[in-house]
Amino acid sequence: MSTRFRLCAAASLLALAAGSANADVRPDPGDYTALPAGTNLLLGYAQFPSADKVYANGNKVVDNLDLKLNAGILRYVHFMKLGDYIIDPQIIVPFGNQKIGLSDTKTSGIGDVIFGGTLWTIADMAKGEHLGWSVFFTAPTGSDKNQGFALSNNRWATDLQVGYIRRLSDKWTIDLIGETEFYQDQRDSKATKDMLLQAHGHLRYHISDATYVAATYRHAWGAKEKLDGAEIAGAKNNGTAMLTWASFVDKQWQVQMQYTQDVKVEEGPKISGVQARVLYVY
Repeated sequence: MSTRFRLCAAASLLALAAGSANADVRPDPGDYTALPAGTNLLLGYAQFPSADKVYANGNKVVDNLDLKLNAGILRYVHFMKLGDYIIDPQIIVPFGNQKIGLSDTKTSGIGDVIFGGTLWTIADMAKGEHLGWSVFFTAPTGSDKNQGFALSNNRWATDLQVGYIRRLSDKWTIDLIGETEFYQDQRDSKATKDMLLQAHGHLRYHISDATYVAATYRHAWGAKEKLDGAEIAGAKNNGTAMLTWASFVDKQWQVQMQYTQDVKVEEGPKISGVQARVLYVY
């Protein structure tokens, strides 16, 4: 295996870990809605991203990666009062299996556990206006940390987000989220990673009080990686589009389906995939 291929493969896996593997924290439409104190959410996700093409510094360097990731995520969220504010401490546990056809490798196990929450400084449920400030920590607890498993990046990370929701009319709602993530050096290789900046925009159309469809655009910048002074992954300038359908089938259960497609990739694999989510509120 050539040095160039090893670097490209490593870069692609690290990019996937920063993208699809963290989709559990990437805010979905409506995620920045503050719910009444005492509300609990149980969420289960099933994600199926795949990638064949890999890019480095805007150039395609691999055309047949044949990467497939089947990931599940369990998430618990509890809404409570902190003085005059609503907060929602939560924990997220990813797991799954990964196959790379080009290198004929398979990996599976538990991913890095994520914990944190949001504090809302605006939570106007009547007007549909919400402003929340979040912090999430990723702990290097996952399986096969040193084997290129996309769900286990073997470093601590801190993710800061601010999200604003505004109901524009009876039928339309906009969600705007800004995000930055900081990374510890990777614990086995000591590879460094610059901070990542992301912007997310969701536009929701409410078919009824229970059902909506949404169009999303996300963009990511930064997260250049180096090992012993040599660049192993360039800075991202990547854009992703997503379509969402979600509906409450009764007062406690919501089903959500999504299709995601990278539309601009400067660094890392070009990913597409589907995701299903089931939410139970009590």
